[in-house]
Amino acid sequence: MSGVITRRQRGLLPLLIASILWGVWTTGEKYSLAGLSVVTLLTITLAASAALLWVILLWKGHQRPTRKQLGLLALLGLFEPMLGYGAIGLGLAYIDAAEAALLDGTEAVFIVALAAFVNRRLPTGRAVAGVVLAAAGVALLGGPRADLGLSLGSLLVLAGSLAAAVATMIAGRVVLDMDPLVVTAYQFGFGLLFMLPLLAWQWGTDAAALTAGVHAGHWAVAAIVCGGGLGVAYLLYNHSITRLSVSAAGVILNIIPVFGVAAAIIFLGESVNLWQFVGAALIVSGIFLFSEADLDE
Repeated sequence: MSGVITRRQRGLLPLLIASILWGVWTTGEKYSLAGLSVVTLLTITLAASAALLWVILLWKGHQRPTRKQLGLLALLGLFEPMLGYGAIGLGLAYIDAAEAALLDGTEAVFIVALAAFVNRRLPTGRAVAGVVLAAAGVALLGGPRADLGLSLGSLLVLAGSLAAAVATMIAGRVVLDMDPLVVTAYQFGFGLLFMLPLLAWQWGTDAAALTAGVHAGHWAVAAIVCGGGLGVAYLLYNHSITRLSVSAAGVILNIIPVFGVAAAIIFLGESVNLWQFVGAALIVSGIFLFSEADLDE
């Protein structure tokens, strides 16, 4: 029994650190966007994280994916990180990092909805309740507005969460027989390749690639906090997931939005009003209602 407990504890701490890094990522992105465009920032982020992942992968060695697997990995890279992180980055230009962190936590809601649609069966009662609570929380983030309309920034972040959920569904169905590190390294590598043409176009046309107030801190945070932090988070996740049950891992991963809000308050000086606090409580409560069966599709 003691050996099992020790093994689980060894997986718990790395996953907790990974969750903190994922939470801080949103704050780092918001800070760097003050000097860098979304395309430039995302390219730097993906270059740093992909470089770290590929160094580890080449050091460990791996079996080259088949042509079919490469196609699926490219599809993963398109949805996440390119479309997912790209949409969130665009959304951060319009809303605070705290609100974006909460909205990003709705990925589990989209996974449940997509699983129900793909499998053509109704989700569990707990999952339905979770979706309703999370949706109500999202609506309250903007305050007591009569139309419950969402801003452009909020919609973009939700679109990013949807893209990430699609990527999760793809990965869960077609690459289960591959090493998670191999999947992640190729996924981020393809994401970076997809970004390079956009970066070349932006810098070639000088389409606001940088702002007048850009300084070294924006570049450093983009490369180290956003890029390096993202790569380390995935490495820690890959290490932990084989040592923890899906349920145990889900409990920790579900509080990533809390870390994101805390980072925005501490590092950016953002504040959370009463409506956002209530909305955050509903979102987190709704996510915790999802069971392993709801998310393991």
